Amino acid sequence: MNLNLLKTYIRVVETQNLSRTAEDFGLSQPAVTKQIQTLEDMYGILLLERSGRKLRPTEAGETLYNCAREVVRSMDKLDKAMEEISESRKGNLYLGASTIPGQYILPRIIKGFKEKYPHISISLDIADTEKIFNKVSERELDIGIVGGWSNNRKVEGFPWLQDELVLIIPEQHPMAGQASVSLQDLLEERWIFREKGSGTRKAMEDLMAIYNVNREELNIYMETGSTEAVLAMVEAGMGVSIVSRWVIRPQGSAYKIKYLTLREDEARRMFYVALPRQKVRRKSVSNFLEYLQNWDEE
Repeated sequence: MNLNLLKTYIRVVETQNLSRTAEDFGLSQPAVTKQIQTLEDMYGILLLERSGRKLRPTEAGETLYNCAREVVRSMDKLDKAMEEISESRKGNLYLGASTIPGQYILPRIIKGFKEKYPHISISLDIADTEKIFNKVSERELDIGIVGGWSNNRKVEGFPWLQDELVLIIPEQHPMAGQASVSLQDLLEERWIFREKGSGTRKAMEDLMAIYNVNREELNIYMETGSTEAVLAMVEAGMGVSIVSRWVIRPQGSAYKIKYLTLREDEARRMFYVALPRQKVRRKSVSNFLEYLQNWDEE
């Protein structure tokens, strides 16, 4: 069995689209189609069927998908186990991070780490906090850095870095001349929220709950799936939002916006390091953890 056939099939099931899979893997669509046909010929059964514009697995296809994922995961675990035996500094490191640490903090950390350990190959997956936490729990990632914590017996970790929540507003907003603001001053504003599953959104909602600000009574103008989209919408005058201080540091934001400190003492949160619960870790993972714990943000 060619492992690439299973990886292609898994991706087709997840994207429900041949051309999207071809683009992801740098293949032609006919090449992807041929790989699927190879699997169908091998097992002598239809694996995928078209439903409108989407491809969906048949009953046999669903069974193959679940088994294929287990096979690929097992091979990844085998690769990691063999790496643990190696005495060299070479190795792989599978990192995951929610949006803020992934886009605004980790690039500098990875650069410094790679200068110290140039032969370690690093993969970085950026998604919302919930997705990263789930991938850590399934051991698809060695380390996750997230903006919130969820109790899961498959995951262990520790608080790593404090973050501050700040309000962002358009440059021409009436409050643009202020240095700070209270949540109670913002009840009549139009709001831009991140999507559900975002650590920043949960931190916003937790802060509002502490001060009895009812989310249902707010004018939530838009919800969006990325911090960059939030910044662009605020710049366009569509509303205000709360973001991490890392978004506007160290040189400030490229967007034409202003930021105000929130007067509430609880406008803080922690970034956490999440790890699969296991007794032994590969050398590359241990080295990166040590580097993280000793990192100086300045």
